[in-house]
Amino acid sequence: MPDPEHTTEHTAVLVGVTDEEDVHAALVFAVAEARWRGAGIHLVHVTPRVPLGPVGQDEVDGAGRDLLERTAAAVRAELAGGLEITTELVHGSVAPALVDASVRAGLVVVQHQRMGRPGLVVTLSVTNPVAALCGVPVVAVPAAWREDHAGPITVGADDGDGAPVVVGAALTEARIRGCGVRVLHAWHYRDPYDQLVFDEPAGEAHTDERRRLLADQLAPVLRVYDDVPTELVVVHERAAEALVRAGERSSLLVVGRHRHTIPLGPHLGSVVRAVLRHATCPVMVVDPVPRTG
Repeated sequence: MPDPEHTTEHTAVLVGVTDEEDVHAALVFAVAEARWRGAGIHLVHVTPRVPLGPVGQDEVDGAGRDLLERTAAAVRAELAGGLEITTELVHGSVAPALVDASVRAGLVVVQHQRMGRPGLVVTLSVTNPVAALCGVPVVAVPAAWREDHAGPITVGADDGDGAPVVVGAALTEARIRGCGVRVLHAWHYRDPYDQLVFDEPAGEAHTDERRRLLADQLAPVLRVYDDVPTELVVVHERAAEALVRAGERSSLLVVGRHRHTIPLGPHLGSVVRAVLRHATCPVMVVDPVPRTG
């Protein structure tokens, strides 16, 4: 068990705490991650800046501090005996404030409601921008997730230059957990041309060729992590559908976001947005080209 005195703020697992819903699933996930990483838990709650009125900033901040204290006490009592737990109250809009706080963490964990069936309310207005803009990996934990959701880590590998970085993040996570990794590459062309061009023999041949190219591309990173059991899986299917289905048999999905080529607003990419919306297991979003400096 890591010594709490040796944890640092910059390796802490940051958890966004909200007053709108119970974040128990996110806390359970974060505590397990902190133990694996030898890190502490850093609970962050964001309060709005209050204009002049009958309720002042002190009252709002007091309620926020009470929430943080109650959450920290519950985590210590129920989940995280022996772990260092710190709290922080910040002001502003929730997503930008969490992004700013993430510079002092090694991982950010947020909880959301997944859209698994029609009519279910989706609370991704915070999750999506946090995942798109944080400089560290962000894990989105569905509210219905439970810790007994077993299986390997599945990582989505596209055919871009960032695939080795994303796969490397999954392999790093698997190494600290002591589990295996399924590297999943899904390919599909636009309908109706996909079925027209890639009938069964042609589709199988194209899948084999993509598997060969993927193995060549990932060979350097797989050599570094040769102690981690790894399986390469290539399927002829839409990427989001393949990843969500694989998530049903995984303890974690790892996906790479798009780079920030759009000057206004975050850009996760359609596949990552769909996976965040529908996955039943926690989803880790990583930057395929880590920032430097």
